[in-house]
Amino acid sequence: MNRMSNRDRIARAAEVQQAAKKAAKKPAAPRLKRVPVPVRMKIVWDVFSSTGAKVKTYAYPDKAEAEAAVESLSRSTGRGHLLRATKVPME
Repeated sequence: MNRMSNRDRIARAAEVQQAAKKAAKKPAAPRLKRVPVPVRMKIVWDVFSSTGAKVKTYAYPDKAEAEAAVESLSRSTGRGHLLRATKVPME
C-alpha cells in the first residue's frame, strides 16, 4: 500500500477546498441602477456682504429691488456688497 506523506495530504485538502470554493460561487445578480429624480430649481437673487455672508434673498422678478438693496447697504456700511443669482430647489 502506498502511504501519503503529510505534505501530500495537505496539498490534496487544499485542492479539494479550492474546487469547492469555485463550485460554490454564484454569478452576481445584476444591480439595478438608481434613476435620479430630477429636482426642480429656481433662481433667486442673493445679496452678499464683503465677507461673503448672505444678507438678503429676493425672488427672481425682484431684481430692481435687489440692486437697490445692494446700493443702500454699500452706502450705509461703507463696504461693498454683491448681488449674485443662485439656484435653489423649489418648495
